[in-house]
Amino acid sequence: MLQNRSKSGIINTLVQVNMQVVLVTGGSRGIGAAIVRNFAEKKYTVILNYNKSVEQAKSLRNQLVSEGFDVHLYRADVADVKQVEDMFLWIRKYFKRLDVLVNNAGVACYSLCQDVTETDFDEVMNVNAKGTFFCCKHAIPLFLAGESGSIVNVSSIWGVEGASCESVYAMSKHAIVGLTKSLAKELAFSGINVNCICPSIVKTDMCKHLSQSEVDDFCRENDTSVLSVEQLAEDVFRLATGDSTGVILQER
Repeated sequence: MLQNRSKSGIINTLVQVNMQVVLVTGGSRGIGAAIVRNFAEKKYTVILNYNKSVEQAKSLRNQLVSEGFDVHLYRADVADVKQVEDMFLWIRKYFKRLDVLVNNAGVACYSLCQDVTETDFDEVMNVNAKGTFFCCKHAIPLFLAGESGSIVNVSSIWGVEGASCESVYAMSKHAIVGLTKSLAKELAFSGINVNCICPSIVKTDMCKHLSQSEVDDFCRENDTSVLSVEQLAEDVFRLATGDSTGVILQER
């Protein structure tokens, strides 16, 4: 084991060099927190990236460490390319490897198109699309060094089918689908798998603006059901550890 201090100054890390390492962006709550727990319980060293949810990130990390799991925090805004670059330099320095990247960080925008401001647009696109792209960009050299690796991008059913009053969010999530298909082809002979998961409605804060009747109507119209974060986390793990690449998994 190697003992280091994270660049963010938040924690002392214990790097278990023989364990596989996964980075989960937006891992402090909701879907991300469930993905972090799932990988930790499956004996991965987990790097939990977070930005604004400081207390949730610390609480989750402390809980998992108390249960005997290997979880580390790194604070970075994935919309900031320099912060993303610094995060991957930190991973390379202290962990020496990366086996799985889960691009989960995301923000929503619920608004009529004509009411969307430039600030709204930039925030959603910078986190959801730009952040995912640059995390992939900086993860690929680490994967190539290890001659293997896996990327799972978290998109949305809206990124495939579109959604009223969520045009910017749907646009950003559609970009993730396109990125996944492109990288799967680009990296086809590298030993790196790139897949994408497109959940429908998941029980998280991001869907709290929807009433129960709206959720029921959506599920009926789209022949789907509300997903639990645990179910989604398990599907992410299966994609991350399987042999397939270029999969766009539409959960129903």
